[in-house]
Amino acid sequence: MKKVALISDIHGNYSAFRSVINDAEEQNVSEYWLLGDLLMPGPGTNSIMKLLNSVNTTQMIRGNWDNFLFEDIVSIGKEYLQEPQTPYIIELIKYVTNHLDPKYLQQIKDWPIASETSLSGLKILLAHNYPSKNYGHELLPYEKQENFDKLLFSKPYNDYDMAIYGHTHHQVFRTSSNDQLIINPGSIGQPYTAWSNLSADRRAQYTIITFDDTGYGEIDFRKVSYSIKDELDFAAANNLPFIELYKKIFTDGKAFTHNDAALNKIIDKYDYRTDALKYINKIALFGKNM
Repeated sequence: MKKVALISDIHGNYSAFRSVINDAEEQNVSEYWLLGDLLMPGPGTNSIMKLLNSVNTTQMIRGNWDNFLFEDIVSIGKEYLQEPQTPYIIELIKYVTNHLDPKYLQQIKDWPIASETSLSGLKILLAHNYPSKNYGHELLPYEKQENFDKLLFSKPYNDYDMAIYGHTHHQVFRTSSNDQLIINPGSIGQPYTAWSNLSADRRAQYTIITFDDTGYGEIDFRKVSYSIKDELDFAAANNLPFIELYKKIFTDGKAFTHNDAALNKIIDKYDYRTDALKYINKIALFGKNM
């Protein structure tokens, strides 16, 4: 028998991640599978990587937010600087670059966007969203069955017994049309729901699967409390950009990546667009390792 912890969408929330690891260790988890989106917009960098590497994390997948760290900032920034998402992401990339040990950056860059493994005779697909693309909204829990069948189990993936994915920040248990198992462990750093009566629950989400001689036994969708005050104090102590919006994630339960009005308000307040342009120009001259 082996207990595997499925962890995903930490988004720089070290306090939540630390509490999840503590809970998983109490449950005698022996192995961890990370499904992506480790950093940003929260303040955790080296602390998260050290913790991730201190436990038996045998699968590590790169998510769409992880991809931001390796994109062409110069070309994208100059073309789309007036769009509020651009200075928002650039300021967060700048923050990570200034705080993260380069060896960890290389480690993240080396992660695949999908992987496979076998356990207890089961063939398992691991992805952030789906195998060929780690972004998009096709696998939100209320999307049509066809999306799950086509994106997770079409050829050459049709012979998997189980698909495990992250990205949507929802805990999900469902099947394909052929009864192949589909699991999403939820989000550690930013659990999300559009239903207002449920959105006050900010506990960190993860899932434990117990594999045994017959395949899988218990599937335990867990929620873990942690100190949001500690997380926000950590963010303030590390001068996290857009900290006002990070605070609101814990009260409103919503991210601000696509909220132009909220982003522009903070961008204008701190003149982040000018700062982002300066950073772009420095990258153009000296590269990311300046």
